[in-house]
Amino acid sequence: MELFLNILLLIAATITANIIYALFSQIPLAFYQIALGFLLSWLPQFNNFTLNPELFFLLIIAPLMFNEGQNTSYLSLRKNMKSIFSLAIVLAILTIVIVGWFLNWVWSALPLALAFCLAAIITPTDAVAVSSITANFEVPPKVMETLETESLFNDASGLVALNLALAAFSTGKFSVISSSENFLVVFVGGVVVGLILGIVLVVVQTFFQRHLFDAAAITLPFNVMAPFLVYLVAEECHLSGILAVVAAGIVHGIYKKRLRLTSTTNQVVLTTTWDILSSLLNGFVFVLLGVTLPRNMIDLAQASSLHFSVLLWSAVALYIIMILLRFVWAWGRMVKLPAANATERWRNSWVLSLSGVHGTITLAMAFSLPLVVRQHLLPFRTDLIFVAETVIVLSLLVPTFLLPHLLDRQKDAFTIHEFNRVLTQMVDYAINKLRSNDHQNSVALNHVITLLNTQRGHHEHANLRKVAHLFQRTQSLEVAIINDYALNNQVSRENARRYNFKQLANLRRVIANPWLRFKLWWRVIRLIFSKKRKIVWAQRQQQQQPPNADYTQDAQRMENWGYHAVMKYLRRIRTKANRSEIHVVRQYYELRHHRIQQSVTEDENERELLIEAFQYEYYFVQHAVQTERMSPELVSALNEKISTDQFVYMTSDD
Repeated sequence: MELFLNILLLIAATITANIIYALFSQIPLAFYQIALGFLLSWLPQFNNFTLNPELFFLLIIAPLMFNEGQNTSYLSLRKNMKSIFSLAIVLAILTIVIVGWFLNWVWSALPLALAFCLAAIITPTDAVAVSSITANFEVPPKVMETLETESLFNDASGLVALNLALAAFSTGKFSVISSSENFLVVFVGGVVVGLILGIVLVVVQTFFQRHLFDAAAITLPFNVMAPFLVYLVAEECHLSGILAVVAAGIVHGIYKKRLRLTSTTNQVVLTTTWDILSSLLNGFVFVLLGVTLPRNMIDLAQASSLHFSVLLWSAVALYIIMILLRFVWAWGRMVKLPAANATERWRNSWVLSLSGVHGTITLAMAFSLPLVVRQHLLPFRTDLIFVAETVIVLSLLVPTFLLPHLLDRQKDAFTIHEFNRVLTQMVDYAINKLRSNDHQNSVALNHVITLLNTQRGHHEHANLRKVAHLFQRTQSLEVAIINDYALNNQVSRENARRYNFKQLANLRRVIANPWLRFKLWWRVIRLIFSKKRKIVWAQRQQQQQPPNADYTQDAQRMENWGYHAVMKYLRRIRTKANRSEIHVVRQYYELRHHRIQQSVTEDENERELLIEAFQYEYYFVQHAVQTERMSPELVSALNEKISTDQFVYMTSDD
């Protein structure tokens, strides 16, 4: 139970960091996550908090690496294969060797095998952490692509090297030939197992995709379970589980791209699920870093202030060595980077070296160090974890201060004002084209025009709290009106109860604020169950009641009574101060009223008109590209807006 509560607090801190970052994006997200983890570290339950390393790799690292593989372009991998081999294998091994020997030289008490363990831990880079640090800067696309593909495979290099170093420490023996053979078997074997299992899982998902109309409920669990299954199988075969999930992820990414148009609903669900899951897991790791780092620092400082300072300076020295190695590697053209001249090559080489940010894998590998080796406690374990954590923090801090001097700030391809202006023109164009076609069904046409108007940019910002209070009053008014009619036996009391609760549930989904939702629910429930509670629970009273009419007919009548009462009320209280809030509430009731009142034929006419309107909008954007100077990003945003609205409407079943 305590472990569950701790994990719940870590997740809550991750979500809180995301909220703060959404409001103040000037500081990289990782720092908010670390800061909130630091605050959690002072809670009593985190004094001796530990997480099983095997579970950490299985539950956090495996899905993260699988998702990175899914989002990696196969063509990009083929094109950058030489750079991947150079950075993720050759440079990674060279860094481990040089850093390990240096660490053993400056820290003679540390066994050579453990020095190599630490070197293997701090070598892997983290593309997600890089993206967080460079979010507001213009990183050359080729450099960013190289960093992302490197991080997929140097993780495995670090993990294999760590296992070899731990084996050497536990046995006291080390063979270059044997270790090299073992490295190749584990590395290549992990890739092969991942490809095979990835293909098998894809075949199963494809089968369900093609034979079931709605396969999302099957393919989504399959896709989410894939990294755990692949990782466990590869580890059972004593191969690289990380490389296996990366390979399986790449196979799934190819499958996803090929089915992009044949399974739209599935792709939307899968993409959204993985975006949320990966964001949560990455944030979880950095919050965990914030939780563990202060405690390690306090423990080490209490043991010996001299030892603490030595560890701190050792971490700084190791970080500088890795930065210089990456710079020399890039400057010496061991990796292909865009460079029109020497100045650009110098800049891109420094960007590549400084962007070697360490994060998720490094922390996971540090936690994976065993507590006991050969029936003895692993010496210097806390020291090694502290050095690894310090390197992570340095790799986040240094680029944050130095990259702004090397890179230009990212400029928005378009402003919100520009997007709203073109969006308004697009909607006006579609509405005018619909009106000029002289459609006979004016009711359906008017409703489509109302729907199209909701696409416009929000020039006036409504106060959400005021909107929620307005909804409370209008819903209370509607309940009171319907209860009166039910008391007069003009509708079935059971249908009145059903209708009131259904509209209350629909309205609660509209209001995002949980406290306001609860207040709305409580206020309306009290009204329903107060002096007129007999409307809800009375069965057969002595007075004559109408037969239990068809619910659809009663619902239409109750909708008319409630709608007209609410519209009259909104017109009466409308002022300049609440104009925006009244507009939001009125639009909700107008759309709901039309949906309940319309017939099947009207619904089909409306759908046809709306599809026609979307085609006009696509045409407007295409024509505007040829006549106006619009950025590709703005065009893409407009097309995405149209396609998203079209998808939401066509899949709506309200």
